[in-house]
Amino acid sequence: MAQTAKRIGICVFSGTGNTLKCAKALEAALTERGISVKLHEIADGTETASERDLVICYPIYGFNMPRVMKPFCRNLTGGGNVWFLKTSGEPLRLNDNSSAEMIRILQKKGYAIKGEFHYIMPYNIVFRHTDALASLMLETAEKRISDAAKRIADGEETSIAAPLSAKLVSALCRVEHWFYPRNGRLFRVDPKKCVRCLKCVKNCPTKNITFEDGRFRFGKNCIGCVRCSFNCQTDAIKIGMIDFMRVNGPYDFTRDPGSARLGRYCKKSYERYFADKRD
Repeated sequence: MAQTAKRIGICVFSGTGNTLKCAKALEAALTERGISVKLHEIADGTETASERDLVICYPIYGFNMPRVMKPFCRNLTGGGNVWFLKTSGEPLRLNDNSSAEMIRILQKKGYAIKGEFHYIMPYNIVFRHTDALASLMLETAEKRISDAAKRIADGEETSIAAPLSAKLVSALCRVEHWFYPRNGRLFRVDPKKCVRCLKCVKNCPTKNITFEDGRFRFGKNCIGCVRCSFNCQTDAIKIGMIDFMRVNGPYDFTRDPGSARLGRYCKKSYERYFADKRD
């Protein structure tokens, strides 16, 4: 009897596209290994996936998962194997506990947690990385994702362990799940800059932005992905109390990664990451 081809679902939430780039790289690497892959994009967490083996991909927000990941995990049924692929702007061990809430939910549903992979991608909030450094981040992630695909294809299990410092920080920063819906109502559009393209309305994953009677309205479902402000072509959207951290405009990932230079911020951690000497 012929053996059934292995099938894996890649479930990805991506705020401004960085995590989606990594998920698609993983999709390509698994496909090259003869694995049938279905990519599911998550928006507001009401989506689901039917595959038994899953790779759940998400960006880290404040040392935690985005709020939509919790309802998504609750919607999953059937049990199976789960790996996590996560991205963040800095290679700190304080990010190691970001999957904890999802792990608890999925284990109760009978899923086996097989491991996780963490890649560094450029910030879409806090401050702007250089384009050359963004290119280096993507190049590094894509190279390592090939190894991750082999591990996933082989069903390899790796431990997920977080230091106490990561557990404490993620617990404290989980207040962001309360903060973002409230801060989202403070978003404003500068009418002098806005060209009424309505991309912010169309692309908001939680449908939190509406345009009625010539006015933009921001509801209570903001998750802090900043897709609206980051992608605004005229930088017309102010993001409430965290506007001082706003980053606007896409990165140019075609720049020469060899010309990337590190700044002072987390310099040693970045050096260890790019040298593949992560601790």
